Amino acid sequence: MANLVMVMPYQAYLPKARAEGFRVTALWDTAEARRLFGAQAPEYLRQVEALADGFRLVEFADRAAYADAIRDAVRETGADHVWHVGSEDSMLLAHDVADELGKAVNPPRSVALLNDKLAMRTLLRDKGISAVRYATADHWTGVADLLAGFELPVVVKPATLSASRGVLLLTDPAQLPAWGRELGGYDGPVLVEEYLRGPEFSVETMTVRGEHHVVGVTRKLLGPLPHFVERGHLFGEPETPATQRVAAHAVELLDAVGYQCGPAHTEVILTADGPRIVESQARLGGDKIPDLIALARGFDVKRAMFAALAGRTSLPAPGGPVAHIAYFSFPAGTLHRVSGVDEVRALDFVHTLHFPYAPGDVLPETVSSKTRHGFVIVDGSADAAEAQARADRVRALIEVEVR
Repeated sequence: MANLVMVMPYQAYLPKARAEGFRVTALWDTAEARRLFGAQAPEYLRQVEALADGFRLVEFADRAAYADAIRDAVRETGADHVWHVGSEDSMLLAHDVADELGKAVNPPRSVALLNDKLAMRTLLRDKGISAVRYATADHWTGVADLLAGFELPVVVKPATLSASRGVLLLTDPAQLPAWGRELGGYDGPVLVEEYLRGPEFSVETMTVRGEHHVVGVTRKLLGPLPHFVERGHLFGEPETPATQRVAAHAVELLDAVGYQCGPAHTEVILTADGPRIVESQARLGGDKIPDLIALARGFDVKRAMFAALAGRTSLPAPGGPVAHIAYFSFPAGTLHRVSGVDEVRALDFVHTLHFPYAPGDVLPETVSSKTRHGFVIVDGSADAAEAQARADRVRALIEVEVR
């Protein structure tokens, strides 16, 4: 078996890595685990430690200690690879150290270009790919000076945050102070981009030895503007000339950045002038998209990424049903009463229902993917229309009263 040092391997990854021939030494950060899993973080990390062949805790914010922990793990295990396909915030340093040690799965530059929205947008402009008008400011307070070059509305976004945090449709400069507060202390560069109109998709790909394979195209459903928070995803989008162009655009981006191995999740809007790339990440898609792929195609994309690391290509068979994740967004406030949850769980097409609130809990305003109010996954639908109708039925059954 090959030795792999992996930063932030989720529990589900570890048995799949072993099945594809890897012994995994896991590096995790307690603070990052708390951010992702809340009060369940200590138990989650205990289970990761039990599943991994080796386990270390390190503070990712302490860059020197984080880099040394990777070096020590490689030296002690004789690792063949160092890999990080978790949260973008701590990803690049792991790839830099891996490159220094000759253990990199991807060139650090390719990961930086995918994960940094400004770097990606600059590369696309220079390559003449997916032309989108944009400008950049070193800080959000500089955005007002850029608006004269655009027709409102525009999209404003931080260059390096994830999970839709801070992405806003700006229709009036008067929104800027509130947006600055919403960024929550982020003081890095920001982008101003033309507002792209059209249906939105994500392209799930798996790269093996520099060859990019399309696992499938996911249709994205957005919630109400001005925030670009996903209301749901549908996996099983039929192959049409339009979706083929969307997928080809994602592959063109991966070629341009020199991506060599593993998963990528690329978001694309199909405008009247053709596909336009929104952003991309060097990881699996979030929002349970891997689970939708498994339900719709019977394909384990989490295991497939370890097969890719071993140089093996595996892809799902074409065709099949549609799987849908639909998110809840109720009025913000203190939850007084909720009904309909048991009725929803009894529906035969409901695969998973997640509503983590009880009377007395506070439902936050939905401004990012972290502040949605739970979800339902419906499976076995013949097409997108049936899947969305089933999700609407679920939403109608769950009634909440907030104060």
